[in-house]
Amino acid sequence: MNNDDFKFMKYALKLAEKGRGFTKLNPLVGAVVVKDNRIISTGFHKAYGEKHAERVALESINEEDATLYVTLEPCVHYGKTPPCVDLIIEKKLKRVVIASIDENPVVKNKGVEKLRKNGIEVEVGLMDEENHLINKVYFKHITTKKPYVSIHAGISIDGKLTDKNKNSKWITSDILRDISHGLRGEFDSILVGKNTVLSDNPQLTIRHDFWKSKDFYRVVLNKDNDLEKYLNIFKNQDKFPLVIFSSNKLTKKEKKVENHFFINEDDAGLDLKEILRILYGLDISSVLVEGGGKIIDSFIKKRLFDEVVFFISDKIIGGKESVEIFKTGFLLDKSIKFKDYSLINIGEGFIFRGYL
Repeated sequence: MNNDDFKFMKYALKLAEKGRGFTKLNPLVGAVVVKDNRIISTGFHKAYGEKHAERVALESINEEDATLYVTLEPCVHYGKTPPCVDLIIEKKLKRVVIASIDENPVVKNKGVEKLRKNGIEVEVGLMDEENHLINKVYFKHITTKKPYVSIHAGISIDGKLTDKNKNSKWITSDILRDISHGLRGEFDSILVGKNTVLSDNPQLTIRHDFWKSKDFYRVVLNKDNDLEKYLNIFKNQDKFPLVIFSSNKLTKKEKKVENHFFINEDDAGLDLKEILRILYGLDISSVLVEGGGKIIDSFIKKRLFDEVVFFISDKIIGGKESVEIFKTGFLLDKSIKFKDYSLINIGEGFIFRGYL
């Protein structure tokens, strides 16, 4: 590996990011084709069901003995698109540099093996850690058969979700709220509880133009199945499907939407593990948990999350009656530690994003 290899792979990773929010169950993949140290073609996986990055980059080239930089091991199977490995062989590439092995069992190591058997030089592992971070949703989904879970909240400096009167409007600034709302587009779904629906009557949709073409599920936990259909969550279900979870202890189990599930309860309420299993079965690969406080606390207490994204205002609220984001708390030796994190100062506050 040399500095040029890093340069071209870094560009491939940048291209991969262009598909964020649109690839659903598929990974984010970028591809760069290089001949004589010159980029001759590029591609990325634009959206679920569309051409893979390698195919986009390779279909138009005619030059042989080029090098392909690709962020994920090329596929060997027929899915929604033909195998990319076959096209690489057909185009008579000399070398393929891969960031990460694909953990999908139908692909894992098979793409590399087939390329090498056909005389193509293959190198694996360049910027693997960076690609795993970019594809955190895909790798979690494919290896654990569970959705990737992000906990998202707007809080004060002292970790309050509301003031003592349970008022949360507005803890954060206009610019932080705008960025916060745009975050939804990175995920397949948003999850809230009954109290959030009743207090704010939110639409739970995506309104940013950049994300307007994507599918987005709204997930609501309503143990008692008592939410009325005049609420905004019941509108626009053709574009923003609604999933409801209620308790299977109810005598009357009236389904209010097609995807209405009656499930077990545990000591904290509806069984979150069962909820995540069902969402996985609906092909939902990522969940943005927006609360309220009790639901966020349950996900944190049970450690059923992969990252947190906190929009932190420049305010201190205080008060025992204010809703706290970490109500249960941990002993010091059981505290949450992040593998990686970022803290960005924007306007009248900060954005903290931490990964377990």
